[in-house]
Amino acid sequence: MVNVLAGAGLAVDPAGRALLLELIHDNLGFPLTVPDQVTGRDHLIEVVNACAKTEGGMIALADAVRMMRPESRESDQVRRLVHQPRMHDLLPEPELWWLRARLTGVVPPRLSALLRKAAGPADPPAGVRDAWDAFCALSDFNTTPNGLPPALAFVEFVAAKCAAGLAGELRHWNTEQARRLQAEAGLEALRAEREPDSPEPARLHLMIVVQPDGIDPGRHLVSYWRQDDPEEWPPARGGLDTVTGDQLEHHVDMLVVEAENAWAEYRGEVRLEFVLPRSLLNLPVHLWCKEHETGDPRPLFLDYPIVVRSLERMRSRHWHRAWRLRWEAMMTDPSAERVYFCTAEDTGERHRLDAILSEDQWVVMVLAAAPASRPRPGEDELAAGLRSGLPALLWHPEASLDLLREVVTWLVDGGALGDLPARVQKSRCAAFRKITIPVDLSVVRNLVVLWDDPARVVFLDSPPFRPGPPPGSADERGRAS
Repeated sequence: MVNVLAGAGLAVDPAGRALLLELIHDNLGFPLTVPDQVTGRDHLIEVVNACAKTEGGMIALADAVRMMRPESRESDQVRRLVHQPRMHDLLPEPELWWLRARLTGVVPPRLSALLRKAAGPADPPAGVRDAWDAFCALSDFNTTPNGLPPALAFVEFVAAKCAAGLAGELRHWNTEQARRLQAEAGLEALRAEREPDSPEPARLHLMIVVQPDGIDPGRHLVSYWRQDDPEEWPPARGGLDTVTGDQLEHHVDMLVVEAENAWAEYRGEVRLEFVLPRSLLNLPVHLWCKEHETGDPRPLFLDYPIVVRSLERMRSRHWHRAWRLRWEAMMTDPSAERVYFCTAEDTGERHRLDAILSEDQWVVMVLAAAPASRPRPGEDELAAGLRSGLPALLWHPEASLDLLREVVTWLVDGGALGDLPARVQKSRCAAFRKITIPVDLSVVRNLVVLWDDPARVVFLDSPPFRPGPPPGSADERGRAS
């Protein structure tokens, strides 16, 4: 409550606080005794505490804020905080003591991600230490439209991460509390959405989109989507920045380090994806580094599978049906026989390559050369591959076709095509070690992998939705201390 009032500007406005008190007194019909304080925020704490201790005081406060800030966001928040009871006030104390005994000290994997999911569109509380701390913080959140309090949703998420015994106890407790709060429908809907026995997706993604600036050719627009929960896609868009060409790698470095800070609790695999327009597909993103500020930059490929993706295909919805069909075919049968190796003859006749790739057998194509920045209508390898729906395209800026065929054949051997990005990353690392293998792994360092998963698309025109917490308002639920 204090944070909401401070967000309305009352912490820095003595005259506004005086008017607020006057309106509260008028609404109550008698004055309150409110000690003055040196700082405006401390004075607001005294006002809220005095109202909370007085019968009808919180309603008088809500009405006063409504008069001062009619139809404002702050007025609506105060009204909801006053008229919607906290879950701690709705549940019997023995039930809360039971839950506290089981959640105190429990830190499930990716606690912060579970907290964000339970909080929904609201900013999640920061600095929680364990599951009980998170439950208490979420108890102040408003109930979602489906009628399930976020704190109960959080208990359900925690149960999915616990051993069978504790998980069963938590779910039984949750069922009883949902019945008590008449939120059974919301809990049943949440359980129907989740499949606790199914394997959890194994990886997170950081998708970075780079586009040329429409006015200044020396600048680029960079946005990103960082996945913090393997079960959620798309995540919120992270931001939009204008970056000069010589600063692109350093900007990506910053985004990767920020992502690693957010992923500190995650124990699974993470991957980097660069969504690029055709004119930028030959950016050497697979050679970029992170942690430049240390003076000893570390190559990204040592820690992540790195792929590029087609901006044009993501935007061209009329290509998506063929794309999805070929992706499903590749995942069903990731055999080496499904890779097509282009030759110079394939583009010698207009639409010859389009006809070849219309065969359902092909799901991956190795280009005869790196794609040019502009297409060649009717005889363009990249355009033919994208329009035919091939989800994976490979090329090399320098290697001969024979050498490239040899290396790619080795990479996809034994069904490895289904997870080619991981195989390429391991091969790039192996190139530094002296091991005996039948191919020249140094070729893999500059191999470009366009790997497009149609299940992970984003709305490129959406505004940023991952704001940082506003200064001085880490919590909008409104605690008086």
